[in-house]
Amino acid sequence: MKVLLLTTSFPLRKESRSGIFIQKMIEPLPAGIEVTVLVPDDSSRQVSLPSSCYTLVRFRYAPKRWQRLAHGDGGIMAAFAQNKLNLLLLPPFLLSSLLMTCWHARKADVIHANWSINGFFAGIAGLIFNKPVITTLRGSDVNLTEKSWLMRKLAGSCLSHSRAVVTVSPALKQILSRQFSAYAHKINVIANGLDQAFFTAGQRRRAAEDGLVRFLYAGNLVPGKGVQVILEAAAALPEKNWVLEIVGDGPEREKLTTFCQEKGIRDKVRFHGSVAPAQLPDLMGRADAFVFASFAEGRPNAVLEAMAAGLPTLAAAIPAVKELIVHGKEGLLFPPGDTEKLAEYIALLASDPAERRRLGENARSAMIALGLSWPETARQYATLYQQAIGQKRYSQSDII
Repeated sequence: MKVLLLTTSFPLRKESRSGIFIQKMIEPLPAGIEVTVLVPDDSSRQVSLPSSCYTLVRFRYAPKRWQRLAHGDGGIMAAFAQNKLNLLLLPPFLLSSLLMTCWHARKADVIHANWSINGFFAGIAGLIFNKPVITTLRGSDVNLTEKSWLMRKLAGSCLSHSRAVVTVSPALKQILSRQFSAYAHKINVIANGLDQAFFTAGQRRRAAEDGLVRFLYAGNLVPGKGVQVILEAAAALPEKNWVLEIVGDGPEREKLTTFCQEKGIRDKVRFHGSVAPAQLPDLMGRADAFVFASFAEGRPNAVLEAMAAGLPTLAAAIPAVKELIVHGKEGLLFPPGDTEKLAEYIALLASDPAERRRLGENARSAMIALGLSWPETARQYATLYQQAIGQKRYSQSDII
């Protein structure tokens, strides 16, 4: 079976974090499924690493050095925020994406689109060439349907023209089912997997030699992630035994570093920038707690990974997080944007190692109980592909 997989983010090189979760889903698929990944090109002259698990096709939409819409921290919307002139690249980007989708759809058995814009193009190609379409709608797609007329129309188009639509959490399925009740029967939940490396990292945690309690944030530095909220909470803390490690990059970095300097906490906050995905388990293994202040999510991978690594998590009480964390059991939840309550919780965990240990152990146990793994995620997608063309379900023994 030949699957055409459409995505706007995907790791083009070994150190890339762009769409890493899509790559991890593809790699364990059964050998009988041939995947062609269609993804926008970037501005780098480096050659993509070859893979035996999929064929990577990069499409051009501008001169090489101008191709900067996709793959950066924060994705396409962050590229617009960094430079308004990037909006001029949007028309050729959309046209190239549509044409290349139609070109490669001719030889596919199934089209699997990630994100609503790709789902829209997949729907067109599916109608033209009579191909079944599966669309995965993620947090940004679904959450914005409640605020944006355009995103609501795109999601509706995906539901109308897809054989099945996948969300990564029950909360997202609930939102879609409420808004598009006529298509509720098409909506499936397939959770992202977890790497065993995060569970292993939690087993070898040791106290830091400098005696500091390390709070970790990992993610893009964009407004919706609430990193400013974390820093404002940190600025309200006394100068004691804590340090905040920030892993990730994005258009907000300069503003955030300036804030730290102005508030006199620059020596307490360490900006690591982007790191290779393979480094993240080790960073979590050296941390004492995880901080997450996002205002909206689908099912945040970073929170899942931190919990698997045995980290107590201080997180904004948004629906996607409340599915994972019971306040006072696996972590501590605060109202989104509430810097005072977050500061209170940071101070509590900084001074109470027993509470950190209790919450962290509960978090890790919760992740073990969920049984999340990339082979299981791949099995569920493989079964969905087969259902789309009327063939058998895959069992666990078929998965690589």
